[in-house]
Amino acid sequence: MSTERANGVIVYPPLAGRVQEAGVAGRARSQHRLQRRSVSVEVAEHIRSLIFKGTLKAEQRVPPHRGTFVVPIRSEDIEDHYRIYGMAQGLAARGAARRITEPVLARLDELHEQMCTNQDADLLHDLNWEFHSLINHTGASRRTLSILRQLSHNLPREVYSLPAAASPQANRGHARIIAALRAGDADQADLTNREHVQQEGDQVVGKLKRSGVLAT
Repeated sequence: MSTERANGVIVYPPLAGRVQEAGVAGRARSQHRLQRRSVSVEVAEHIRSLIFKGTLKAEQRVPPHRGTFVVPIRSEDIEDHYRIYGMAQGLAARGAARRITEPVLARLDELHEQMCTNQDADLLHDLNWEFHSLINHTGASRRTLSILRQLSHNLPREVYSLPAAASPQANRGHARIIAALRAGDADQADLTNREHVQQEGDQVVGKLKRSGVLAT
């Protein structure tokens, strides 16, 4: 009786057929799970966006989910989110202070200068994102980067766009961050990043309160 190899194991023809069928079925199930997860993620992001835009209010029923209601969002929820975000970015900056190179510092200077002289809000947010992303990827461990990615998806993009990316206060914060990195001062790089992100959080809380999104 002839035999075949499947995944390095010799099997008889009837079993080989079942192995092949099982492989196809497994891939189909895996693809289906990925599609379901993708849809679930998109729905969740859409719902979060509606909540932070104020379209969905606290205690209102969520249309795509029967029997699900919006939980009130409190100031401390947002404040803690930004504190944790600041801690993670501070860890990344601490590492960057030890590993920073002149080309990276030159690019940070360039981004800082553009943010100080530009008025285009969308461009400013892109420049700000690149500024912090460059520091994170220079100094963060893989674990810290994973945490930063997770935190970045916990709130919709609209929320991260609320703070002024290049206000005088933000620009002063960026200048202090660059100075700490150039000096190789890990403690100061950590501190200035945490303070910078906390200031952003304070702006977000203030704007969400004024728009009536926050419960308190």
